[in-house]
Amino acid sequence: MFNISTGEPSTLGTYRKIALAIAFNENNPAVQFFDKKIKESPNGENEMVIAHETQMILLIVQLVFSKDSSDIITK
Repeated sequence: MFNISTGEPSTLGTYRKIALAIAFNENNPAVQFFDKKIKESPNGENEMVIAHETQMILLIVQLVFSKDSSDIITK
């Protein structure tokens, strides 16, 4: 398993925690996106993320600050 720069594993659960830390809100689209992916994954929050950390942070920031991200969340 890969670790990100914080030393944490590169998992859906880790990125959900990061999204929540940035958004400060469980109802934020970024957090909801990870909740959906965790629910769909056979490994849940322990599902490994193979995308590069910078790409994941960009995704989180775009979701946190977007006005309409429903198209991203539903895919």
